[in-house]
Amino acid sequence: MKKVFSTLILLTLATFLIAGCGEKYDKDVMFVREGTLYMAPTVPVGKAFDQFFTNGTWRSFTSTDNEKIVEFKGDCTWNDEPARATVQFVINGNEFQVEYFGINGSGIDDFSAIRSIEKILDEYKP
Repeated sequence: MKKVFSTLILLTLATFLIAGCGEKYDKDVMFVREGTLYMAPTVPVGKAFDQFFTNGTWRSFTSTDNEKIVEFKGDCTWNDEPARATVQFVINGNEFQVEYFGINGSGIDDFSAIRSIEKILDEYKP
């Protein structure tokens, strides 16, 4: 009986550990990850970003201007060189938009940002 009880405890702990390994996001991150942008209304942002980038991370915070921001950081190739991209989305009510796109800590111009977002979304394969 003692052995059965010990086995049950171990299985329960293993289940909790495995379940705890999945990524958990807050509601703002989930809103952006599950949402789409006007340039690709059928492509979920989160899935496209997860597929395009490696080592991606998501977080949300409130800016000094009291705006809800969702930030993505991930590794990619930029001009044939390894790079770290940062993309920030601002949430306005029930919509969001790209507010900032940076490579290796420096913001890129709006045209390049739009082209980069289009490329990320266009390359998504469901």
